[in-house]
Amino acid sequence: MKLRLLALATVAAAALSSPAMAAEGWYLGLGGGWDNQTGYRITSVPAPGTLNAKVGSSDNAIGVAAVGYAFEGGWRLENEFAFTQHDISLNGTGSFAATGGNQITSDMINLVYDIPLSDTVKFSIGGGIGVGGFRGALRTTGTSFDVFRGGHSAFQWQGIAGLSVAVAPDVDLFGEYRYRENESDMNLASSYTPLTPVHISTISENVALFGLRWYLTPPPPPPPPPPPPPPPPPPPPPPPPPPPPPPPPAKTYIVFFDFDKSNLTAEAQATVTEAVSAAKTLGSVRIMVTGHTDTVGSDRYNQALSIRRATSVKDEMVRQGLGADSIAIEGKSFHDPLVPTGPGVREPKNRRAVIDLGG
Repeated sequence: MKLRLLALATVAAAALSSPAMAAEGWYLGLGGGWDNQTGYRITSVPAPGTLNAKVGSSDNAIGVAAVGYAFEGGWRLENEFAFTQHDISLNGTGSFAATGGNQITSDMINLVYDIPLSDTVKFSIGGGIGVGGFRGALRTTGTSFDVFRGGHSAFQWQGIAGLSVAVAPDVDLFGEYRYRENESDMNLASSYTPLTPVHISTISENVALFGLRWYLTPPPPPPPPPPPPPPPPPPPPPPPPPPPPPPPPAKTYIVFFDFDKSNLTAEAQATVTEAVSAAKTLGSVRIMVTGHTDTVGSDRYNQALSIRRATSVKDEMVRQGLGADSIAIEGKSFHDPLVPTGPGVREPKNRRAVIDLGG
């Protein structure tokens, strides 16, 4: 009963959670794990006083495959197929000591909500409903007589809670707990005529599941062609005039980022250091840092990413001695690209933050 309440609370929590960012689009899921079937009660309908016992069930593996769609805001809807089978036994005495097995093949629709905990880690809660097909047999030890045999399809539901980690831009590794319940409540035939039919109670399972989800995003564009060879060098120029005075420091600097990242690379760090040195040379200036992204992902996700990139640049400038009050930041998502592209294109020159040293 406690496990059933926990599963129902999980489904309710998913429905009441506030929106959050998550990956979007179609995906495929594949997983496997350990299934603890808690056993179930069998009762003779015409003779409950003769047969009313709990069947024990051994732990075994479970396999699942799913196809789903992740919506903007953190929700995922998927169709999941699962299969598991277990050895069963009845530790009675005399003619009712028996062994056998059962299997459950399920098809469920899951609704899951992903809550981002960091750039790569998400907590998932949700649940599913569908149909579970039960087949099983329990044979009296040392005989060819079945206490029960047969199959039945019934309503099945589950509660889901787990964590996922992005191991690549389009691949998540997940680990989840599932509480599954097959509302079998069925009558099956028995070789013992006075006992038939035999009633099978609800079947519950605790599942630890691990697997991968592949998001079907478009592949990255091919690299640009190499530039043409340089023209031949011109003839030597006349002696140069005296050098002019050194130009004033540049007022605009561009910091580039890796795909879906907001941390500063070594090259980006050097560019920020240059901008800080120029700002100190110019004296009292107002500084604007504007974050940008490429066109992969939703507008909401990229808006947050562009702000994180601008914030990373500002934090480094403050660490190098500039006043935080003199630096403003803004994010423009993918709405002001340096290189215009279509949607879903990974363009390195668009993943940037622009430092503008005002007057």
